[in-house]
Amino acid sequence: MEIEQSVFVLHSRPYRETSALVTFLSPDYGKFNGIVRGVRGGRKTATQKTALLQPFQQLTVLWRERTHKPSDLVSIQQVELNHLRFPLSGDASLCGLYLNELLYRLLFAQVPVEPLYNYYQQALYQLLAANNRSDQAWALRQFEYHLLNELGQGLICDVDIQQQPIEPGVLYHFYPENGAIRADMDGIGNGIPIEGECLLALAKAAFCETCLGQWKQLFRAILNQYLGEKPLMTRQLFR
Repeated sequence: MEIEQSVFVLHSRPYRETSALVTFLSPDYGKFNGIVRGVRGGRKTATQKTALLQPFQQLTVLWRERTHKPSDLVSIQQVELNHLRFPLSGDASLCGLYLNELLYRLLFAQVPVEPLYNYYQQALYQLLAANNRSDQAWALRQFEYHLLNELGQGLICDVDIQQQPIEPGVLYHFYPENGAIRADMDGIGNGIPIEGECLLALAKAAFCETCLGQWKQLFRAILNQYLGEKPLMTRQLFR
C-alpha cells in the first residue's frame, strides 16, 4: 500500500554511502524515520534532494508500506516540495531548531499527532512574523504548552491543587505532577515559583511581557523531567 504524507524534517544524518536517515513529522504518523536515497555524491540531483531536506519547509513524501514486514524505518520513494516554507534566520532559526529538537527527543514513534502538527506550523508562522525576542519567546511557550498536552502532561493553570480558583497577586509553587499551591500554604517549598496572574494568562493563552521569564522557568523545569540528563543542543547554541 502506498502512503503519502505532508511532513516537516526534524533531523537528518548521513546513512551509508549516498543516503540520509531522516526523521520526519507528519500528522497521521507522527514522528517516523525514513531513508532517502541519492542525497550525497556530488551529482546535481543529490544537491537538489539535499536542499529539499532542510528544516522549516513542508514536503510531501511517498513510501510503500510492507504489511507483511512492519518496520519503524521506511524507504522514501518520492520527495516533493510543497508551497509552504518558513525562511527563518538568526534567532528565529534557533528557536525553530529548538522546537524540532523537542519533538525529536520527546515524541513516541509513529503515533498520530495531527493537532500538534498544526500547532507546529502555527509556531513557525509566529517565529517568522516575530519582531523581537519577546515575540519569539511567546511562540515557544505556547508550543511547549501544547506539546505537554500532547504528551498527556497538560498543565492545569486556572485552579490550584485544592480546586480553588487561581488568584492574581498571589505567589504559587507549581508541582508538575499535582499543580499549583499557594506559596504561603506550601510546607515543602520546592515547587516552581510563579505568580497567579502568570498562570491565568497561560490558561487563557494571553501574552504577558512580565510573565515571560516565569513561564520560561516553568516549562524548562517540567520539560527537563522528560528530557533526562542529556542537554538540548539548541539551548547550548542560545548561550
